[in-house]
Amino acid sequence: MRAFKPTRCRPHLLGLALLALLSACGGGSNKQDEHGAEGHSINTAGRLAVAEKGAALLRIHDLDSATLEASSFTLDDAPSALYTSPGGRYVLAAQRNKDQLQFIDGGVWQENHGDHLHDYKQAAKALSWKLTGARPTHVDVQPGKQVAIFMDGNATSQPVQNAAVRLLSDASIAAGNTLAGLDLTAPIHGLAEPVDNKLLVVHRAADAGDSLPTHLQLYQREGSAYRSERLLGTRCDGMHGSASSGKYTAVGCKDGVLLVKHIDATTVLDSKLSAPLRISSLAGHPKLPGQFIGIGSEGAAPGPVTTRFYAIDAEAGTVAPLLPKDWAEGRLRRAHAFDRSGTRLFLLDDTGTLTVLQRQGNAWVHAARLPAAIAAMPTAAPWPAMAANGAKDELYLSDPQASQLLVLDTSKVSVTARRSLGYVPAALTWTGISR
Repeated sequence: MRAFKPTRCRPHLLGLALLALLSACGGGSNKQDEHGAEGHSINTAGRLAVAEKGAALLRIHDLDSATLEASSFTLDDAPSALYTSPGGRYVLAAQRNKDQLQFIDGGVWQENHGDHLHDYKQAAKALSWKLTGARPTHVDVQPGKQVAIFMDGNATSQPVQNAAVRLLSDASIAAGNTLAGLDLTAPIHGLAEPVDNKLLVVHRAADAGDSLPTHLQLYQREGSAYRSERLLGTRCDGMHGSASSGKYTAVGCKDGVLLVKHIDATTVLDSKLSAPLRISSLAGHPKLPGQFIGIGSEGAAPGPVTTRFYAIDAEAGTVAPLLPKDWAEGRLRRAHAFDRSGTRLFLLDDTGTLTVLQRQGNAWVHAARLPAAIAAMPTAAPWPAMAANGAKDELYLSDPQASQLLVLDTSKVSVTARRSLGYVPAALTWTGISR
């Protein structure tokens, strides 16, 4: 998720011709940026980073080109996941098994020059700086500001490697350093949600029934370090999945959702909302403050397992079942994403059907259903992945079986292109200037 700003673009024919020429060559020069008629705005759709299945290779596709010409970067290891930096400029290539992250400059970014916002577009490039740490697994972004990397640690290594958190921004990535860090006292599969100077980090009680966290610890940033404030009292067994939006942070629990309301710079209030099953994933959007989608599974093998969805209204304190049209028993979610406006939610099931929900007033309603958007679903990972364009009404959906990338018009809810990639796509993420 990223912060969205109103567009200032005024396309110019000469600028577009230059853009198309550079895109066809795989990107522009590192020494010269492109501009539109105003001299500081660029009409660009940004770029899409795509990882190849099982390969230490990352491709950066220029979305302004009529075809998907690509710049390729060789990584140290196949990425376990791809993320975008808070300002939208950098690709974070997490390599869990390599205990590190590598960074690619997507080459499209915006700077605040006081009296105007200045856009830049240059060639994508790899950064030499790498962030190391044991098992980087969870990446939580505060849009436009900062991102917390939670490293699970490694209980099987000798010596044991403890969990840790590292805080980054676009500026710190460019400088090759972290903003702040926190080292925990044990390995744990966890998360860290950054909200301004506050950091919510997992804690596991001694009487926990499994290896997962049970509580959140509140920390306050002091320069490059964090000071522990207090352990939040609300218990959340089986803690997994989180999101922050508006004044709230939501975390998944075995019996519902742990809510943290951010009162001011230092004060929070924690509470619990009940749900009929475990919430293991949370989705939110900066344009839907205090609204979340909770995702969980009902049933257990060898019987049918069904993905369930819940609309969570943090301000009202409610958790309501969200029932996508024709979502039958035994259907599993394979991918999901909001569009750039946050008003449409795209859900892909295990048959390849795409269901779209529309935000209408204070509720989600059915908008469209696209059967066989993915004609043949994989039987194992990598599953299809989704990424929304922050600059235009497009969403990208990978098709691993067909080695294709689907382009969807999110305003019309239609597939506008199926582009052959020539390789099996895995993770993907969008970089650019959000509008």
